[in-house]
Amino acid sequence: MSIRDLVRPHIRELEPYPPGKPIEELERELGIQGTIKLASNESPLGPSPRVLEAIQRGLAEIHRYPDGSSYNLRQALARHLSVAPEQIVFGTGADEILELVVKTFLAPGDEAVYPWPSFAMYPVVTVGMGGVPRPVAVPGPDFKLDVDALLGAITPRTRVVFLANPYNSTGTSIG
Repeated sequence: MSIRDLVRPHIRELEPYPPGKPIEELERELGIQGTIKLASNESPLGPSPRVLEAIQRGLAEIHRYPDGSSYNLRQALARHLSVAPEQIVFGTGADEILELVVKTFLAPGDEAVYPWPSFAMYPVVTVGMGGVPRPVAVPGPDFKLDVDALLGAITPRTRVVFLANPYNSTGTSIG
C-alpha cells in the first residue's frame, strides 16, 4: 500500500496551488535584470523604514514565541475601528484566516459560494474540508462582480460566501 492510498480522496484530488515565481528565477530563465514584480501582493517598494526599525527592535526577542492573542494590536485596532476586541481575528495571512472560516463553518458536503476567477485559495480550502465549491462566473468584459448571481447561487447547503471587496482579481468594488 502506498501512502497516497491513505490520503482522504477529496485531498488527493486537490490541485497544488501554483505560487508565483520568485524574481530571481524569472530573471534567470529570461536572462533579464531589474524586474518589478506586481503579482502575489508584493510591493516593488520594499518594506517601510518604520517596519525595518520595528524588526530591528524585535530581534533581541526573536527566540521567544510571539503573543498569539496579539493583545496590543487587538486593543489598538478595536479602538481604531470602534469594535469589541473579540470581533477581530488575526492570522498569518489570508490563507490561514480562510482555513479557519471553513474549519468553523463547513462540514463535508456543505457549499462555499465565491466569484470566479478569483483568489485561488477559495476552492482549495473548501475542498480541503470536504466542502463543495460553488464558483460563480464573473460575467462581461468589465469583470465586475454580479452580486445577484452570487446570491442566486446560495442554496440551503451554503455555509460560506467568499467575497473580496475590492474584488480579487480585477480591483473593482461593490458599494
